[in-house]
Amino acid sequence: MTATRPTTDADRPALLGGSPVRTNGFPAWPPANDAAVRAVTEVAKAGVWSSVDGPVKTEFERAFADHHGARHGLAVCNGTIALEIALKALGIGSGDEVIVPGYTFLATATAVLGVNALPVFADVDPEYVCLDPDAVEAAITPRTKAIIPVHLAGHPADLDRLTDLAVKHGLALIEDAAHAHGARWRGRGVGSFGTFGCWSFQAAART
Repeated sequence: MTATRPTTDADRPALLGGSPVRTNGFPAWPPANDAAVRAVTEVAKAGVWSSVDGPVKTEFERAFADHHGARHGLAVCNGTIALEIALKALGIGSGDEVIVPGYTFLATATAVLGVNALPVFADVDPEYVCLDPDAVEAAITPRTKAIIPVHLAGHPADLDRLTDLAVKHGLALIEDAAHAHGARWRGRGVGSFGTFGCWSFQAAART
């Protein structure tokens, strides 16, 4: 078997002198447009910043949940805290195991450590780099309490198989959708399949 070298710019990756796929930079994130500035100004002038009685927060929670087909929405400090709250609400703690993908942002695993439970890493599939259901099933033990699939870079994990596994083994499914705002699995919003769905508005949310 022999390999051939690219002969034209079109055949070469940009790293080796070929034409780049993208010639313009990515837009700034978060966007600081006039509408965003007006919205923040209106909240500041209203003088109601509390998360308890803030009407803008309540409106956002309802709209965001509706957009993803979820029954409820709760805005919290960040995505890591959202994962910890989900784990604590499920009573997961010392001695429990939670299966997470081996490739993800560190918060998926550190949230598990934050409730004194043990993250168990399972492999990801090579095509979409999301949690591999076969690897998940192989990692389940009597101590396993939950599975946290990550919908990476906007692509959903296999929610059909992962949901089936969770039901079969009596496990909670917590969807880490930090990179999957508005993503759909078979026409249904991600984050609405599991016991909990968690999002983030961190700097990489534009992916």
